[in-house]
Amino acid sequence: MNMDTSKQPGISFDDIILKELVFSRKEGLPQKPELNVQLKSKVSFSPDEDRLLYEMSCGIKDQSGFFDIRCTMIGFFSVIKGKENMELKEYSNMNAPAAIFPYIRETIASTTTMAGIPPVVIPPINLTAIKRETSNEQEDNP
Repeated sequence: MNMDTSKQPGISFDDIILKELVFSRKEGLPQKPELNVQLKSKVSFSPDEDRLLYEMSCGIKDQSGFFDIRCTMIGFFSVIKGKENMELKEYSNMNAPAAIFPYIRETIASTTTMAGIPPVVIPPINLTAIKRETSNEQEDNP
């Protein structure tokens, strides 16, 4: 299917759920944390490929060991019948993670704030580069 760039993709963002949230911290106040951020994703399609389940996980560790947080969310997407303009597989490459990532960022910032530490706001991330790195890793490790 060739996408008409003058139209919307014809895909609905139906729902998002928090699958997992794990957080631990030590007592006291941290120094300015050095963060190690790791993103992972898992994609699955319905048999007729008109629904997409996109799972994204973000793990963040403070290099000093002060805190550790992991958040996993699942987004549900579907083709809008009669308005199809983009394949779900293509949509899952960039659009789905871009839709889910702000929810993960907000959950992590809120959780760390409620824990009494300065909010951890994940810096802007180049999802295209991460997707490219993930694709290269999958090609290297069949």
